[in-house]
Amino acid sequence: MANASQIAVSIILLIVGLGIGYFIGGSAAPAVTETVTQVQTVTQTVGGAGAATVTVTETKVQTVTQTVAQQAGLSGEIVIGALVPLSGALASIGPGNKVAIELAVEDLNAFVEKLGLPIRFRVQVEDSAADPTTALQKLQVLYGAGVRFVVGPMTSSEVSAVKSFADQNKILICSQSSTAVSLAVPDFIFRTVPNDLFQSKAIAKLVKDYGVDYLAVMFRNDPWGKGLAEATMEEYKKLGGTVIFQQGYDPQKTEFSGEVAALNDAVSRAVSSFGKDKVGVLLISFEEAGTIMVTASDYDALMQVTWFGSDGTAGNSKIIAEAGEELARTKHLATIFAPTANPKFMELAQRFKQVAGEDLTTYPSTAYDCVWLIGLAIIMSGSTDTEVVRNVLPEVAKSYFGVTGVISFDENGDRASGSYDIYAVVIEGGEAKWVKVGTWSSETNSITWERRV
Repeated sequence: MANASQIAVSIILLIVGLGIGYFIGGSAAPAVTETVTQVQTVTQTVGGAGAATVTVTETKVQTVTQTVAQQAGLSGEIVIGALVPLSGALASIGPGNKVAIELAVEDLNAFVEKLGLPIRFRVQVEDSAADPTTALQKLQVLYGAGVRFVVGPMTSSEVSAVKSFADQNKILICSQSSTAVSLAVPDFIFRTVPNDLFQSKAIAKLVKDYGVDYLAVMFRNDPWGKGLAEATMEEYKKLGGTVIFQQGYDPQKTEFSGEVAALNDAVSRAVSSFGKDKVGVLLISFEEAGTIMVTASDYDALMQVTWFGSDGTAGNSKIIAEAGEELARTKHLATIFAPTANPKFMELAQRFKQVAGEDLTTYPSTAYDCVWLIGLAIIMSGSTDTEVVRNVLPEVAKSYFGVTGVISFDENGDRASGSYDIYAVVIEGGEAKWVKVGTWSSETNSITWERRV
């Protein structure tokens, strides 16, 4: 007995139910619901000296909601690296990708806070310069800092360069724009865009739909450019087209007079034989397309035929600034993966423009989704072990509806399908600009035109 009130509490937790569900609001959050039986024994002394002792026992049942992350003990800061080209061949689009990644981390942290999780995500951005050697060096810097999750790099040449190091050290990479067919293998690399077996069909269909039966092809001689050129030529031939010329060029070059002169010779002969409407040029390039187009403007034959491009040039502002008039004269119809039009995309587009000062385009969108997929896979798995997260990520993606729509990965970690928007360069209001003119459907292998140029 005691002279004052004494309380001894014994709580026994009995888990009688376990279920996992998702909350999706730009994300998918796991919740574990436990029905808990609490047996509480309270011993009290009632009255003054010499009074009787009364023991009261009561049982309570309550529901406790936890997350997998809480159960697994995740806590502290989790760093996601970002390899983006703030300089080099894609310097005009790198900053926009950086903004999208930072917005995604901001949104992910807001979501984590709502869940009450003791974790926070942070992004560490490194300039890859769109250069394979630099990308590998910067990935090694991130690895040395303890970073094991990375968004980017953007180009297939960079991804090729970092692949071995990433696989050996189990660094989980999500590239928002690498599309080379040669990288379609099981590894630690996910890609939130389809590989170029899809884009090659879109380009081939576009060229033939435009009535071009004879095609000259000029491409960056790197894993992406060479792979896309080869796949497109194969698809084009299946549609009855004839490739009259093909040449790759050194991606490090800044002067292309020799290559353009050879291109002109082939195009001139074809125009003389078949007419300018039946001949076209496919240019698979990055920002050097501006220099190439200015050089091509010295040749009448090259300016008479329709030019086609790819995701390497579609929407690029730098080449418009350098060669807008030449691009408009040749149309430069270019394809790029098409995000699904949805409210999430529109909402992000408004915020993105406020911060970046430009319109939201494809690859900042796929970069945004990369961040969310990595973050959600960590939360769902309750682990920062990259092998565990890699195994969970495809399943997380199935329940995630992102700003680019539904994402389903194939066995190689590439987006399993997708359609492509078609852009062209036109003169409006006295200025050259990109406009969307159509969309190629992966389901029907057909093009829906919004306008002909």
